[in-house]
Amino acid sequence: MSWISGFFRGSSRKLHLILILLFGIALCIPSLPLAMYISEGILQTFYLPFATIKNSVEDLRHVHVENSRLRESLVDANVKLSMLEEAGRENIRLRAVLGFEPPTGYSLLPARVIAVTGDRIPMQAVINRGYLDGVALNEPIINEEGLLGKVVSVSHSFSTVQLLTDPTNRVAVRISESREMGIAKYVMSQGLIVDNVPYQGDVKQGDLVVSSGLGGLYPPGLVVGTVIAVERPKQEPFLSIRLAPAADFNSLDELFILREKK
Repeated sequence: MSWISGFFRGSSRKLHLILILLFGIALCIPSLPLAMYISEGILQTFYLPFATIKNSVEDLRHVHVENSRLRESLVDANVKLSMLEEAGRENIRLRAVLGFEPPTGYSLLPARVIAVTGDRIPMQAVINRGYLDGVALNEPIINEEGLLGKVVSVSHSFSTVQLLTDPTNRVAVRISESREMGIAKYVMSQGLIVDNVPYQGDVKQGDLVVSSGLGGLYPPGLVVGTVIAVERPKQEPFLSIRLAPAADFNSLDELFILREKK
């Protein structure tokens, strides 16, 4: 398009000189009708085609500019739509926790996950609360689904949470229905399991597993998971119990620091 525009700019003076010359010749013809006829022919043959092409080039330039503007508007509209959809999803999540109540004697400090670390699954999470917010080591971390982990380091404005999916983490638990006691931990080859439940223990698929409160780190009654499989290995003193975690550790966003009231 640019070379066509350059052609018109460079050739317009020559074209005008040619037209003036031809008009001068036509006007020198004695017969007025013949002169007018020749002049009209000159206009239709030399000037009008170039004028039409030039107008078409200008129209194409305007179309190009308008298309660029429309593309920018479309991108802007898509970004705004995406932001509105995310705000809507966040609103749904927040509505879900409005009726969430902490255990007796505890208060909730809301926090947001800003990063997660881990190999195949998240094992630690960084949250946007630190000692300026009063966060302390070993404070439990929960959401509306259940227990997530505990605080293992605290800095100025951030803290690190060790999740239940970290194989080095341990939680004293009990089976809600039978009150059997055990230790919940994460094993890479099995997932979340409960260990140390006696072979004769009354545990079945679908039982709810909650924190027992033993050890003083976690208050009793925090949901850890649901029993999905129970095996009784021969010549073993304990049951093999697998859990489905109560919380979805792959989509952590908003959570709460559980703080004991002073």
